[in-house]
Amino acid sequence: MDVTIRNAVPADEVAVIRMWAAARARLAAEKIPQWQDAYPGAADFQTDLITGAGQVAVLATGEVVGYAALMPSPEPTYARIAGQWLTAGAYITIHRFVVSNQHLHHGIGQQFMTGVLAHIQTAGTPAVRVDTHAKNTPMHHLLGHFAFQHTGTIWMTDGSPRDAYELVF
Repeated sequence: MDVTIRNAVPADEVAVIRMWAAARARLAAEKIPQWQDAYPGAADFQTDLITGAGQVAVLATGEVVGYAALMPSPEPTYARIAGQWLTAGAYITIHRFVVSNQHLHHGIGQQFMTGVLAHIQTAGTPAVRVDTHAKNTPMHHLLGHFAFQHTGTIWMTDGSPRDAYELVF
């Protein structure tokens, strides 16, 4: 299954909200306390549409099977890090990365991340940052596959810690 990546459009909202809900349930079942409140939700999707941050992975059938928000720097929660970022300049932050439950373990996440990183690199941004919960092993694995480097710990606005990663092109 090959995916293409495009900007999210309003018609994608239902599929994206379903993917987030399924991911929230999966994370809860795995006892990973990430995305266990209203985040991410419809308001986040709407903001991503307005800012142009939302990207979807789409199969040839038209089915939306992935979502990510590509946010330009600065990311406020990245100002304080226990560790050190690899770069001090411009970067893109990947937030809300998700793949549909029906397409897990089929390479869709890797294809989607490949496309997202190519999009960022083509735009000329020299670095990408991502954060995830320490227990989110699948995301850690995906980031490792793409040679993201663990740079330390950042804290969300609610005070919860997240592992911080950066990739420099």
